[in-house]
Amino acid sequence: MSSILAMGTIFTAFGFGLGGIIAWGIRGLKKNTDAVLCLCAGLILGLLSFEVAPEAIELGNWFTFNGGFLAGVLLFNFLHGFFRFHVVSEKGGKKRVAFYTGVMLLIGISIHNIPIGISLGAAQDTSLSRSILQIILLHNIPEGMIVFTPLLVAGVRKRALLIFTMLVSLPVAGGAYVGSKLGMDYPLLWSTFISLSIGMIYMVTVKEILIESIHEATSKQIFILTLLGFGLIGAYFALV
Repeated sequence: MSSILAMGTIFTAFGFGLGGIIAWGIRGLKKNTDAVLCLCAGLILGLLSFEVAPEAIELGNWFTFNGGFLAGVLLFNFLHGFFRFHVVSEKGGKKRVAFYTGVMLLIGISIHNIPIGISLGAAQDTSLSRSILQIILLHNIPEGMIVFTPLLVAGVRKRALLIFTMLVSLPVAGGAYVGSKLGMDYPLLWSTFISLSIGMIYMVTVKEILIESIHEATSKQIFILTLLGFGLIGAYFALV
């Protein structure tokens, strides 16, 4: 079992870190921060639409999906108020907002990684485990890019980014441990968990990225860039 925990953590960290490297590579577009974030918003919405939401509905049903989504929205509103008061209320402008956005996305993706780890642990003795590891690696690349982009804009140091990478990997290991003990006998619960993360990530995307971008870009620019990101992530999953 220890090997599957290690592999899940390593594959998550590698994919997420690779996405971070890509985000670091486009840091020269810092003057066009809103354009980059709108593109990432499209990537997020595409990721939710093409992979995460169908996964949640397949595991459970529309009731668990809607219930989990609503719980995610409520959790976002609670965290939103907390972070706004303690982090963004002081002077700091875009950097504080970017940091807050990155942290909220990190929390949502970390929650989403728990049921993925459970799936890996439950399938550890089957041929399916290799496919799940490949999925973990591939889907963490765009997620890493999505999270690291606002964090880099906020000026977060490389050491902190490494810590964030490890933090987002640990839920996979924890989920794999639970999955190895429980198996996949509770699909409705895992469906609710995934849907909760969808609700959180969706709210962050719309409220903290797209709405905030309206102040710096036109509605047409936002629409085009978001649609481009949505199309790119759709093509990505079609190819892999």
